[in-house]
Amino acid sequence: MSLEGDRLELVHGTGGRERLGTVRVANEVVARISALAALEVDGVHAMYQTGGGSQQLDRILRRPAAHRGVRVELLDDDRLRLDLYVVMEAGTHLPVMGATVQRRVADAIDRMLGLAIAEVNVFVSEVIFS
Repeated sequence: MSLEGDRLELVHGTGGRERLGTVRVANEVVARISALAALEVDGVHAMYQTGGGSQQLDRILRRPAAHRGVRVELLDDDRLRLDLYVVMEAGTHLPVMGATVQRRVADAIDRMLGLAIAEVNVFVSEVIFS
């Protein structure tokens, strides 16, 4: 696996067959899969947009741009570090929610892309009181 621009290149064996080409996955795809897995966890209200210049109304993201609440980094050992910025619902037990997000995101990335995960870090950026 290698990082090329903002894309990951997957290089896997093909079960004894001749290699047919290269598969590249955009970081946005990894981020979107991570965000969708996180949004399925009870207690996660939304993803929190990171970076400057965001409008007040745009900082809490549901599905269309939810990947903006995820930072993807390829480490030297070809494993991924994922930082997820979430908006938590009030009354949620944070340790349980955080551990569940970590597990579900790592499972989703492994199942869909076969990529190794070094870290899934969950940052609670805001709490929503209903």
